[in-house]
Amino acid sequence: MNIKYVAAAILGLACISAAEAPQNYRVYAGPDVTSDPIILEVYDRALANCTYEASTPTRGTVYTASYIYNAALRACLSRHGFSDRGSNAYPTNSLF
Repeated sequence: MNIKYVAAAILGLACISAAEAPQNYRVYAGPDVTSDPIILEVYDRALANCTYEASTPTRGTVYTASYIYNAALRACLSRHGFSDRGSNAYPTNSLF
């Protein structure tokens, strides 16, 4: 039974990818990040903070290509008010 939970967790993390490109993100219930230079500046500061946070072992990992890092980066950007656009929220990765 526990193997099913572990397999589900691994599959869930494998399907998460964080896109750092600003054109994929928008302000929660608002415009795209690239539509306004002020929002883009705020996004760049949030990305700098989140990149540092996602690379610490308590939140993420130092391996920037790992799924744990991507999940931590996406969660941090979400806490800062930036959400990925609807259809691009969970794109498939190279495994699929």
